[in-house]
Amino acid sequence: MKKSNLNRLEYFVAIVEEGTITAAAERMRISKAVVSKQLQLLEEELGATLVVRNSRHLNLTEVGQSFYEAARASVAQAEEAFEAVRQGRNEPTGNLRITAPLDMGVTYISPVVAEFRIAYPAVTIDLTLSDTRFDPVEARFDIAYRVGWLADSANVARKLAGFQQIVVASPRLVEQFGRPEHPEDLARLPFVEHRALPNPLHWQFESTSGETSGVQMTPALRADVTPAIKAMVVEGAGISILPDFFAKREIDNGTLVRLVPDWSLPAGGIYAVYPPTQFRSAATKRFADLLAERLRKNLA
Repeated sequence: MKKSNLNRLEYFVAIVEEGTITAAAERMRISKAVVSKQLQLLEEELGATLVVRNSRHLNLTEVGQSFYEAARASVAQAEEAFEAVRQGRNEPTGNLRITAPLDMGVTYISPVVAEFRIAYPAVTIDLTLSDTRFDPVEARFDIAYRVGWLADSANVARKLAGFQQIVVASPRLVEQFGRPEHPEDLARLPFVEHRALPNPLHWQFESTSGETSGVQMTPALRADVTPAIKAMVVEGAGISILPDFFAKREIDNGTLVRLVPDWSLPAGGIYAVYPPTQFRSAATKRFADLLAERLRKNLA
């Protein structure tokens, strides 16, 4: 049986991560012809098409996507093995790609990214903050942090904390419209809609006695990121619904007040989501543990 050329895995991983053969060649500091030839030989060796080429882009086939995940893990393991021998210890190295919602990312994750990079300067971190829910496999993230509720998938998830959704308003708006006593009273108030949510206008409340109330809000403003929504609410433009951890500071200093506190909305969770691979780099594991520790302290 012919022995596989494992070096071709590194070429293939570079092609996928850089998006083109030209960019992969520049990253590896070799000629474009060599990279192209190695991809061709790898596909011949496997007897499968891994990428579909056109003049500008390379798109992975279904087989190519699966093979990429395995190849990436193998290359990362090899790099860590070399680095562990060089350093005499298993210190985090390499690249770490993270995505998180904007509100959580700015408040909680960005400071930990800075702390982690100072502690482990051999790691290069790429942080993407967006309320778009990227799939960590398709978008090639090592960790995707999620706030809310998880859809079923093959990805691996770890719950880090829970949170409550709360209705908030500025004292100015409460003075103008009065304080609502029942969730149904919220429907008459201007509402700031979070456009990124799957059902942003209909909310189901439950009282401490078990009574339920469904409320359909009327949007006065719309936005797609939570910090912008909070800023609008603080200025008195409308009420909205925010995670309790993201409104805590403003409630404590009096710039926001909680409405209908005797009624609750469905609780959510904060999760770390990983691609479904057996191998995770030392950087991924160490960062995940550090962030989980910081969240426990900050959200306690």
